[in-house]
Amino acid sequence: MTQTEVPIDLELRGLYKAHYRFQFLSAAFQLGLFALVEKEPGLAVGEIATRLGLKEQPTRILLLGCTVFGLLGKKGDGYHTTPLSKPLTANFDEAPASNIPWEQDGIYRAMAWFCESLKEDTNIGLRREIPGTAPTLYGRLAENPELEATFHTMMSSVSRLVGAELGEKLDLSGCTHLLDIGGGTAINASNVAARRPDLRITIGDLPSVAAAANEKIEKLGLADRVRAVSLDAFHDEFPTGCDGVLFAHFLEIWSPERVRELLAKAARALPPGGAVYVVTPRQDDDGTGPERAALLSAYFHTIASGEGMVYTGAEYEEWFRAVGIEPAGRVPLGADTVVITGRKA
Repeated sequence: MTQTEVPIDLELRGLYKAHYRFQFLSAAFQLGLFALVEKEPGLAVGEIATRLGLKEQPTRILLLGCTVFGLLGKKGDGYHTTPLSKPLTANFDEAPASNIPWEQDGIYRAMAWFCESLKEDTNIGLRREIPGTAPTLYGRLAENPELEATFHTMMSSVSRLVGAELGEKLDLSGCTHLLDIGGGTAINASNVAARRPDLRITIGDLPSVAAAANEKIEKLGLADRVRAVSLDAFHDEFPTGCDGVLFAHFLEIWSPERVRELLAKAARALPPGGAVYVVTPRQDDDGTGPERAALLSAYFHTIASGEGMVYTGAEYEEWFRAVGIEPAGRVPLGADTVVITGRKA
């Protein structure tokens, strides 16, 4: 065994004990431990307990786990942040900090139903753990405003990570009116609009999301070029008059049948030569990775919709051709996102 190899039993233990790691991370973040220790490095157990409003023994347990997992360091009796926890001490609406509340409140318990969701081929995790009656996460979020706010904070931070690069790399030459399906609270739209002052953008999303998007658009001073409209992507035809359709982090939520249906609606709404842009997490064409593709696929199946997964670029290109869209290339964004482009024949 080389020095860098991890024994199989330790590697397996890292997997079957992973829930402990997350709970130490989440509890410390929720209690404000990382921000406290960053602001006042060198605090001892008793001082931390007093600041956090905990008794001393629970504090010792929390500090022990955070130290074991590299989230805190210890010098003498005092604790300090590490490079691993430092990003969690501020900017709580930005990734990576914005991911932790969503993982805790929206995903963690529901993912315990992953095996049952595979057996039943539907999102058992959503049905067992998130209150409401809607069949998908997105409908249930409207029934749970606090969780909806947590979700959109997380999604906005995810969109910001790729939004600037999207605006930079996305070739919108020839596009004068972009239809942004499932565009959320205008993160991608505002990034693109900032780089293309001649471009009009219409966001189509659920009523509660469209209302929030329009408020943001107004604050950004973009209301003359960007607007959000209520749209049920599966029951409504897409509005015509656009010459580009953007699906950003949307199609992977749904089954192949529904993806083809949505692409067909885009094709019907577009004039000849109109463009389709699919921004999606990347799965390698050979089906072997990356890791994020596996994690998100489990999430879509267990919680979000009960039918989606991260698809390969080759699958999207096949679906493009089936509805009269000619594939035009793939543009990588970051480490594990891709824009798959096409034009209506």
